[in-house]
Amino acid sequence: MILSQILYITAYCNFLIGAAKSFRENGSKTGVWIMGGGVLLDFLMSVLPMMGVKALSSGIRGTNAVIIFAIIFGFIVWMLFLVALVAWRKRKLPLFHSLITAVEVCWFIDFISFLYGMYKFPLK
Repeated sequence: MILSQILYITAYCNFLIGAAKSFRENGSKTGVWIMGGGVLLDFLMSVLPMMGVKALSSGIRGTNAVIIFAIIFGFIVWMLFLVALVAWRKRKLPLFHSLITAVEVCWFIDFISFLYGMYKFPLK
């Protein structure tokens, strides 16, 4: 498994741990910080290879429709998390919890789509 995939998995697991803590403690600050760390790691893993950090590159040469879908869906995940942070800041906890649940599901779909696009469809 490539280093970048391990770090993406680490970022998602970090987010899930923070979400679980946040759900248990009704939007605790610690849970939000842990989730934010996971999202930040995911963001850095996506941006740094474009800035020339070759060690974090996924190693794919080319693209396909599934990978493009996953990239777009990744932006949606980040935006949903930012909206969830705004809801948390305004103490609208039911909305916050709903958005975090949506982020969990969307992030999973995003990651699986990206892997599926890398390994199951021919790259162009």
